[in-house]
Amino acid sequence: MLAASACADTNKREAQVARRQAAIKTVTPTPTVPPVDCMKAKCVALTFDDGPGEYTARLLDDLKKAGAHATFFMLGQNIKGNEALLKRMVQEGHEVANHSWSHPQLTGLSSSAVRSEVQRTNQAIQAASGVRPTMFRPPYGATNGRVGRAVAMPQIMWSVDTLDWQHHSVSTNIRIGTREPQAGGIVLYHDIHEASVEAIPQVLSGLKRRGFTFVTVSEIFRGQQLKPGHEYLQAERPKPNPKPKPVTPGTPSSVPTTPSGVPATTPSGGSPSGAPSGAPSGPMSGTPSGVSPGTPSSPPFGVPSGMSPNPRPIP
Repeated sequence: MLAASACADTNKREAQVARRQAAIKTVTPTPTVPPVDCMKAKCVALTFDDGPGEYTARLLDDLKKAGAHATFFMLGQNIKGNEALLKRMVQEGHEVANHSWSHPQLTGLSSSAVRSEVQRTNQAIQAASGVRPTMFRPPYGATNGRVGRAVAMPQIMWSVDTLDWQHHSVSTNIRIGTREPQAGGIVLYHDIHEASVEAIPQVLSGLKRRGFTFVTVSEIFRGQQLKPGHEYLQAERPKPNPKPKPVTPGTPSSVPTTPSGVPATTPSGGSPSGAPSGAPSGPMSGTPSGVSPGTPSSPPFGVPSGMSPNPRPIP
């Protein structure tokens, strides 16, 4: 009878675990506002490494209050026991990403060990959140061509390093995080440090005053095909077309011609053939020698057709 009771309790616990796992694996992102067009909006991607940790829930609260989305580059070894946090990240529109299993310097590992670090973490994140990561960040930013090929995912670096792990200063985190980001920037913080999380509300309000929209890394590169193994530091907005120089009415825009349309010849020391008497024989005033009026002195810069993800290719 006792054996039957114990068996029933065991079956009940197993059923509860199965229900929890099923709930986790079927998580889908909660519908949010329409996608942000970072070609037009002033976007910035806040990223947080090394979690989840004891301060991550507080960070999620602050991001939610500000209506901001972020990207979390997580360690696989920190996921067990924090599955609910990953589930919440996905539900609230954040991006879950891979930062290796145990934070080793990947350049010192074999290719097979690198693959293990990446694959184990991808599996753990997917099991907890229902989403398989598509972005990777190498620990310490240490990577090379061999590591990139073993990782086989786009490697997301950063354009602003707050060095929060080094100074542990709330005021420094606020100053760097508020002043240094530019449009298309990727900012590096760590959600395992209390001073970093404590600074985020003021960082968010400061960047909002500067006109920034907070997006995930995938959103900031929307429309770009990121290549596996390549490194990406930031996204760039397209440069505007240069404005043409206004032409003064009555000013010839090319070499003078005769009424028949044939270019006029200029006798040595005289006026162009067919030009009124007294017309200047040299270049027009304000025009560099050898350059026709209305002709730019150098070709306009090329304008990209879309955001440049600024990759560093694998050597």
